[in-house]
Amino acid sequence: MKSKKTALFFLMAGIISIFLILSVFSCTPAAGDKIDVTPPPGAEEDAEELEELYEQVDYENAEIGAEITGYIPSFLCTDSDNYIKIEIKNTSDFTWRAGGEDRVRISYHYWGQDVDNSAYENNRTPLPDDLEPGESAFVEVLINAVTEEGIYILQIDPVIEGFDYLSNREVEMLQGKVYFYSCAD
Repeated sequence: MKSKKTALFFLMAGIISIFLILSVFSCTPAAGDKIDVTPPPGAEEDAEELEELYEQVDYENAEIGAEITGYIPSFLCTDSDNYIKIEIKNTSDFTWRAGGEDRVRISYHYWGQDVDNSAYENNRTPLPDDLEPGESAFVEVLINAVTEEGIYILQIDPVIEGFDYLSNREVEMLQGKVYFYSCAD
């Protein structure tokens, strides 16, 4: 009986070894094969068009503005995701990008009033699309960082990634007093 198990073991080990060897050789390119990494014709023109499309904004000298409307609820949960629907209007003199290095996203800050719990840096909710000057969008801002029950001041604050929060540029935040509690009960 023991010799049958040993023989079966060696048979399986041999089959697995052959399978691995064949897998390695079938995925390995031949030594003479070369991969062409030269850009296709017209790629340089495409890159220049993209750079023109997304011109760099001098944020230090740009007019930065936003109008935020919405309602901050009086009660939110400490143990689940909360969403606050806002409408945000771009009153800046440049397009807010929804993607890229300097995209605009919606963040929030909270300050404990009866508890010693505050945070300035929290998760950020993306814009649904780029916003041209004068355009508005509805955004459901995810609030889920508060884990301790208590009364807080909650502030919704847009941020230009890699630059600054808009509230630091004299843009008024949407804010309200919220009681956070466990909703699991």
